Amino acid sequence: MKTLSFQSIIFDMDGTLLDSSFAMLQSVNHVRGTLGLEPVSKEFLEYSINEPDCDLPMLFYGTKEYVPQHKEAFKQHYLTFANDYIKVYDGVHELLEYLQALHVNISIATNASDFFAKNMLEHKNLLHYFSHIVGANCVKNPKPNPDMIHHIATNTQIPLSHTLLVGDSIKDELAAKNAGIAFCFANWGYGVGSAQSSKYSNIKELLNFLEQHTQRQ
Repeated sequence: MKTLSFQSIIFDMDGTLLDSSFAMLQSVNHVRGTLGLEPVSKEFLEYSINEPDCDLPMLFYGTKEYVPQHKEAFKQHYLTFANDYIKVYDGVHELLEYLQALHVNISIATNASDFFAKNMLEHKNLLHYFSHIVGANCVKNPKPNPDMIHHIATNTQIPLSHTLLVGDSIKDELAAKNAGIAFCFANWGYGVGSAQSSKYSNIKELLNFLEQHTQRQ
């Protein structure tokens, strides 16, 4: 029987498993339109959501923090239209099937709300692969803070030394570093990692890396 040295693999969602930036762009620009603001570009949105120091409420809506009206307008628009625009990256189903066959615990750590995450993953027939879906609303601090990783480790009882995070942004990389776990950079996503991160251009390359860390028992 084959086993993987990583007993727990945590995935970021947007830009790692799902190509959802166009869907987010439509909803952000919908809210901006209600405020009389000009649309932002897809490139601007992708850069902004992945930079740790970006003030997103100010950048997107000109407010110091997200206000309930903006959050509700985004939510309703996103739930209505997002699933028409979201795509699953090539190879994701095969990757998750491979990990499931090796009895790896698979989780999600996303800076989106877990409500949005579960909705999208269910619509794309991915939800059943994951033991835990941890959103920014589930912990005190989102990535790059390691709260989500610690939350998952506590609930799975799998040591951090046997945990791997896969993500597409510097926020993910820093979260892994802050938690002291291994990290793989999904270079097919939106963000830019540091020179120190192990980067993979596609899921096939990531699978090759994981296969190098399997052994027969």
